[in-house]
Amino acid sequence: MKRIFFILFITFGLKAQAQGNLQFNQVINMAFTAANTTPVTVPAGKVWKIENCMLPSTGNTYAQMQYNGVIYNLRQQNTSTQVANFPFWFSGGSSLIFGAGGPVGGLLSIIEFNIIP
Repeated sequence: MKRIFFILFITFGLKAQAQGNLQFNQVINMAFTAANTTPVTVPAGKVWKIENCMLPSTGNTYAQMQYNGVIYNLRQQNTSTQVANFPFWFSGGSSLIFGAGGPVGGLLSIIEFNIIP
């Protein structure tokens, strides 16, 4: 009986395929303003890895991201601490809005990958 399960496991295991491989495409440095309400959509066939969020050193500001209607804090300037644990991964078709509280915006560092079947 163990031999039958082993043979079935090997047979199905060899036929299993991954969803695809990731291939580096480009680095995106995306600036955003404090009052931004325009969504950004990850292109189809791509994956974004958000590496970090930077804020200007002036003022008491924070950066936020809206994803699926929920707002997430990315960074708080007055404490100089990172609120969120980077990186974030988003698949093609994901809609994101980046904004900030306070008078200024910020800068995102994003790596874009192609999905290779």
